[in-house]
Amino acid sequence: MPAGHTRPGSYIACGASVAGTRHIRDQIPCEDAWAGVILPDALIIAVADGLSSAEYGGKGADIAVSSSVRDATDAYKPGEQDIPALIRSAMSAGREAIHDHALSEGLHISSFATTLLLAVLTPDGAFCGHIGDGACVALSEGEASLLSVPGTAEYANETAVLTAQTWESHCRISHRAADAIICATDGCQGALIRREDGAYVPYSPFVVPLVRSLGEYLDEGRDLNSEIADLLSSSRMRALSSDDMTLAVGFSLSGEPF
Repeated sequence: MPAGHTRPGSYIACGASVAGTRHIRDQIPCEDAWAGVILPDALIIAVADGLSSAEYGGKGADIAVSSSVRDATDAYKPGEQDIPALIRSAMSAGREAIHDHALSEGLHISSFATTLLLAVLTPDGAFCGHIGDGACVALSEGEASLLSVPGTAEYANETAVLTAQTWESHCRISHRAADAIICATDGCQGALIRREDGAYVPYSPFVVPLVRSLGEYLDEGRDLNSEIADLLSSSRMRALSSDDMTLAVGFSLSGEPF
């Protein structure tokens, strides 16, 4: 799913995951992952950050995004269902797939600890299920708003993960009007959101031009996944964090101009 943006209908989904400078230095593969699929009247995107403290966090992230997006795609029925329930079920399927893989390898599921953000963009707006850090910003007629922000944890320097037994209690579901969504893992969430007076706000000077540029690149026939990968590898983005970075964007071609 991550290989090449697709355009079968009125939506576009694109993204990239790149290794952070710390992982490049230590010759550790990227432990982030993303997946996306376009349906005739909706799109589904997932991003995940495998915990570096988990031996196979990167594999957990990969399984989480691919399995949850697949399950949501199989279950989606236009205009007939409860999207928040679909998201919870898809996230549960992602966790179950990790659990099954762990058992097949003779390992505990905690060895594959990962966050997960699963977003669905439909004509009725954007819906997001979120466990852990990372962020999702929505655009509606060119105006940016928060869809989901990093979750809080019981202890400092800790994040909730899909692989925990208590994952359901940490799953936040949100919804708002949108014709575009921008999803990120914590390595580049600072480009999407900022803190003002102790509260998160969307960083419009980044997200609005980003979606506008991707629309222009699409018209020019450029590879949107490569464009995002180049952006994440730029010095501007590297200055935000030494962590792995994932950025995935979905937008409607029938929405208002960005």
